[in-house]
Amino acid sequence: MKLPVYLRAALVLATATWLLSGCAKKTDSAGEAGAKRLTIAVVPKATTHSYWKSAQAGAERAARELGVNLEWQGPLDDSKVADQIGIFNNLAASGVDGIVLAPCDDRALVSPVRTVVRRGMPVAIFDSPLEGKPGTDFINFVATDNKQAGVTAAQTLSGLVTQVSHGGTVLMIRFTEGSASTRLREEGFIEKLGSSGTLKIAAQQFTDGSMAGAQRVAETLLGNYVKNNTLQLDGIFASNQPTAEGTYNALRALRDKGVVIKTPFVGFDDSELLLQGLQNGIIQALVVQDPDRMGYLGVKSVVDFLQKRPVPAVVDTGVTVKTRK
Repeated sequence: MKLPVYLRAALVLATATWLLSGCAKKTDSAGEAGAKRLTIAVVPKATTHSYWKSAQAGAERAARELGVNLEWQGPLDDSKVADQIGIFNNLAASGVDGIVLAPCDDRALVSPVRTVVRRGMPVAIFDSPLEGKPGTDFINFVATDNKQAGVTAAQTLSGLVTQVSHGGTVLMIRFTEGSASTRLREEGFIEKLGSSGTLKIAAQQFTDGSMAGAQRVAETLLGNYVKNNTLQLDGIFASNQPTAEGTYNALRALRDKGVVIKTPFVGFDDSELLLQGLQNGIIQALVVQDPDRMGYLGVKSVVDFLQKRPVPAVVDTGVTVKTRK
């Protein structure tokens, strides 16, 4: 049946309107896709310590404020270098827009980072250094000035030693060998302590990266200096959270056995356990970083870079010294 002219005209007009509305909908969808939220991945050195929980909180706060998605993935602890490399590579291949990395090893992560950067993905380094030039080989480096932080720890310990009673002997519990942040911290401590003329490193040892491992090392080393039921050391330093917690547990166990402990102990970082040590007098001072700020500024650096804003090559997030007072 042939439709009247006016009905055919109405049908043509309705079809054209439907087609135009469909095209408009596709344009809006494309516009939404073009303005999709950025996704930034953060790969810490570990995920179990409270230090990294604080860094995660800072990263999440930055993501909320900047309107980006956040992927937080890391190895169980700082010694799992191969695990971290796998996580980093998988995230890079997943289509994230940028990565913030705290390398477990300053050399082992160089090649994965270089490969990703060459493909055009921005990478910022935080907490612990990576071999290379910030601003050239990666976006930037956001962290504590660890060498200076070690100097601060040595100055703090020297100030606590009011009387040298055991030849100026100091015990240092170190972290894992591949960790550049703690290595620089320990180097700063050793150099500054050596310049004091009164205190010297009597014993030092690396640990496996865990609190339990640090406790075992500390128990063995401390046992060498217990004589006449007294700990005969003039100072103790532990260079990060797990080493400080393990050393604290070892000292507390000695004290519970009746060993007299008058040795000043300076730890690094803080946690509920370490603050407990400050309160009960086993720990005299903690040199504390700002992981929350590191996580925040790490994410912000990548977002700023992607949005063509200037990014400083190096950001020092500083330290403070906590005492019981």
